[in-house]
Amino acid sequence: MISKECQVVSEPLKEIKRRRSSVEEKVSSLGVFYMLISSICFCFMSFGIKLMYTHTNINSFEGVYIRGLVMAILNIAYAYLLKVNVLNVPSLIVSAVLIRTIIGTIDICLNFIANKLLPISIASSLYYTYPIVTSCGGYLILRERISKLEFLGMFTSFAGVLLVIFYSRKGTSNTESIPLQNYIPSIILPFTSTGIYLILRKIGQRVHFLVIPTWFGVVQGLTVTPIWLGMRSSNEKWNITMNGVIIILIMSIGGWLGQLFMNKSLQLEKAGRVAAVGYIQIPLMFLCDAFYFNIIITWPVVLGSVLIIICNFTVGILRMLNMID
Repeated sequence: MISKECQVVSEPLKEIKRRRSSVEEKVSSLGVFYMLISSICFCFMSFGIKLMYTHTNINSFEGVYIRGLVMAILNIAYAYLLKVNVLNVPSLIVSAVLIRTIIGTIDICLNFIANKLLPISIASSLYYTYPIVTSCGGYLILRERISKLEFLGMFTSFAGVLLVIFYSRKGTSNTESIPLQNYIPSIILPFTSTGIYLILRKIGQRVHFLVIPTWFGVVQGLTVTPIWLGMRSSNEKWNITMNGVIIILIMSIGGWLGQLFMNKSLQLEKAGRVAAVGYIQIPLMFLCDAFYFNIIITWPVVLGSVLIIICNFTVGILRMLNMID
């Protein structure tokens, strides 16, 4: 008699667990989908940044300034349409939002400089070592558990980085050799991006997804980068054509949409589980370099990029499948 009653009680519990699992899977899938859209948008941003350097006379910091202004205007307008108060931030996480804004501003400045100094395919390959950097940082600083597979991924990914740097430095038949210091912004970028991802995940859904990119755009566009804007020499004039305006819009709107979908993705799913989706940017950037910018990438550099992609992508997929923490 008791066993029958337990069975009657257990059936609803199983149904509740099944429905909860179904909801969690849908949320996780949506987070991955948002990150996919974000990655494609960031491809347009990187492409626009490279076009800015080849088709306009705007420097790195002015590019950050313009992008920040456009991003702030679009976010404020969108927040107004959705009737979202972007100033409504709980006092406990104001400091986290401000730190993310500061790190994000440094990160985007480095991003612009990296895309100026290197082919966008190489800059993207070096940037996407950040999942390994995140795992390593968690192990060294937070004493988080790290699997043997992740350790293997770190060393293999590092070998890929060495291949990319060593062979791309030599240049090709249609490019000059690349000085070692040109790689510094791309090497720093994974560390700043790791900080951003961890902070965004910590903030979670405690603020609307429009709040953080709006603060980010306002700080960039109205406070930080005008300092660099004043560094422009007085005899240097802007000469932006209609093509230049289109390039700026591609760069700015791509970055804006990338930020929105990235924030939304990280509110729904852990950073480690959606990071693998971002690797779609690397092959797309190689195509841009080869077919638009006419940059010949040597096979050892491609091999190094493939090592980076395989190691980080495998770890990301295993995390998405809950096979590793």
